[in-house]
Amino acid sequence: MLTQCVSIILIACYTASASAFNVMVNGMPGPMATAAAEACLRKNMDLCPFAMTGPDVPPQTILVTDPDTGRSASVDLIPSSSLSTLKARLPTSPNTIAIDYTHPSSVNSNAAFYTTSKIPFVMGTTGGDRPLLLSTVTSPPHYCVIAPNMGKQIVAMQYALETLESKFPGSFKGYDLKVTESHQKKKADTSGTAKAVIGNINGMIGSSSFDVEKDVVLLRDDVSSANFGVPEEYLDAGHAFHTYTLTSGDGSVEFELKHNVCGRRVYAEGTA
Repeated sequence: MLTQCVSIILIACYTASASAFNVMVNGMPGPMATAAAEACLRKNMDLCPFAMTGPDVPPQTILVTDPDTGRSASVDLIPSSSLSTLKARLPTSPNTIAIDYTHPSSVNSNAAFYTTSKIPFVMGTTGGDRPLLLSTVTSPPHYCVIAPNMGKQIVAMQYALETLESKFPGSFKGYDLKVTESHQKKKADTSGTAKAVIGNINGMIGSSSFDVEKDVVLLRDDVSSANFGVPEEYLDAGHAFHTYTLTSGDGSVEFELKHNVCGRRVYAEGTA
């Protein structure tokens, strides 16, 4: 997890009303960004009347509506290929905070845009050049929260694993690791959550030949995902099913860690 000046952002959010901020949710009309925008409306935040969308998405105006409260807002989507248009409108929206659920290929360019425009941001987009991303937000320091998973319960689980790794390094020495993760077909990369969890587990193994880029079993088709236990209605609607299995060298002991999520609401709520 990458974080920078998180406490300052949280203090600002709690010392002013939610309506004092304009939240620019970038990545709409994608489902994760849209879910985050709905969560913002649900928590009485105001959406910025314009936002960034993909370079190949035509300019358009969409109506975002939270199904729970009925609150809605119109948002002009501006392609990232027309960044000058977006920059020209920034002065019309003071106190803007960005939420980024775009695409792995846009991670670094978007972070550069936020830092040069002095926009605090929350980024749940995975992928990109992560060392460069860290450098971008630390030199000079920039207010942001960057994490591969925004679901607070999963973040708590990750923290617990980090604690186990630090207190019991090598406790699973000699164990073999197997990881299977299923996401909807449009998920372009290996889960950032899986990468982080594998890093902690490898620390408890002590030394592992498990290659996060090669050895994770990625399920991205309906048949495989359904066989893995994903309900039919969430095959395309969004899901994240992860299973991590640790097996002793002689095969006599097995540990399994599993977290299965249907839909996107848990991430949207954690983001907003």
